[in-house]
Amino acid sequence: MVSFLIISGLGMMAPNIVKDFEKFGIDTAKMGKIVGLATWCQVIFVIPLSMFLSKINPKFSVSLTLFFAIIGFAVIGLAQQVPMLYAGCILFAVFANLVPTMLVGVKVRGVPPHHMAQINGIENFASVIGMIVAFLIIPVLIAVFGTWRSVFYIVVTIMMICLIFYLILYGNGNRITFDQAEGTTDAGGPGENMLAALKETISNKVVWLTGIAYPGTTVIWYATLLFWPTYAVEERGIDLSQAGIVLAMIPVFSAIGALVSPMLAKKIGYDKPLICSWGFILPVLYYMMTVTTNLPLLILFAALAGFGAYCFVPLVFTNMYKIGLSKPAITIAVGIIMTFVTIGIALAGSAVGSLIEAFGGIEKALRIACLTPFWFGILTLFLPELGHKKTQQLEIKA
Repeated sequence: MVSFLIISGLGMMAPNIVKDFEKFGIDTAKMGKIVGLATWCQVIFVIPLSMFLSKINPKFSVSLTLFFAIIGFAVIGLAQQVPMLYAGCILFAVFANLVPTMLVGVKVRGVPPHHMAQINGIENFASVIGMIVAFLIIPVLIAVFGTWRSVFYIVVTIMMICLIFYLILYGNGNRITFDQAEGTTDAGGPGENMLAALKETISNKVVWLTGIAYPGTTVIWYATLLFWPTYAVEERGIDLSQAGIVLAMIPVFSAIGALVSPMLAKKIGYDKPLICSWGFILPVLYYMMTVTTNLPLLILFAALAGFGAYCFVPLVFTNMYKIGLSKPAITIAVGIIMTFVTIGIALAGSAVGSLIEAFGGIEKALRIACLTPFWFGILTLFLPELGHKKTQQLEIKA
């Protein structure tokens, strides 16, 4: 939750960060490119790090991830030169976004399969609560303390407390290892097992379809979080606090979507309608956020976009537990999908940042980015239906 506070709240702080670093030639477009470069670094490192850390006890793999994320947050908050800003953003992008992948090791050891969708929904709910806090509280913290750096100091403190409590509390519950869970024995060394898991994962078309489709939604989602506040304030004359209220609707209704979608899928028995349909609805909703300045309408469109942006998330990640992958392979599968999520975030910073420079304004760049969810909608049409009614039909036929 706290890491997502920064992931989503960076756009709220961007105008103030740019103001502090404008003497070094940093503007909104270049700030986007810094974020883009940092997330491209995550793309490069997330799978190797996932493979390496997944071999370690989750008590230590999650702790190491949190520790380096904390260092990244601290470096950004203390940055006085552009290189420190780059370094902090890279550490933050790589390790804060690696947290969900590392949590797979915790979940496969302690969560029964029939509860996995609900647990994934709760996890996504926690992340969007971080977004809500970001959009509503960050403007207040900047106003009270007079600097965006205070946000990072507070986050570092909270994350340190989280890390300490995690180290103390992990291991108090019952849990089983990958091999025990599958009833297998360790026939080879750790390297051989991870290589087999990697081969198993990369040969599964559901993993690749999901991963390749995912940037279609994350490009416009993160571009909105990163650039829309600046666009609203500088090009539309909307107050920053009002912009924060509008953007807060995205995570508020994302939280609702994350919690409601597993229940809806369970009730109707099918997952695909709740996944692919949003690829064709979201472009309209995001586009309308660039058309109107009417606050109630902006709140409405942001709320609907937020619901759609997370409605499918618990379902596509739960699919990784339904397609017959071994538990080590699930960790790698989630890492691959998170890599593609990161590619979308990187494109939101670098490609949309370049579009802003090309068009000399944010509006046209955001409107072009609104088209990207169509990519998600088209590709997810080819996913197999893994809802319980469909799987029951297949079992009956078998």
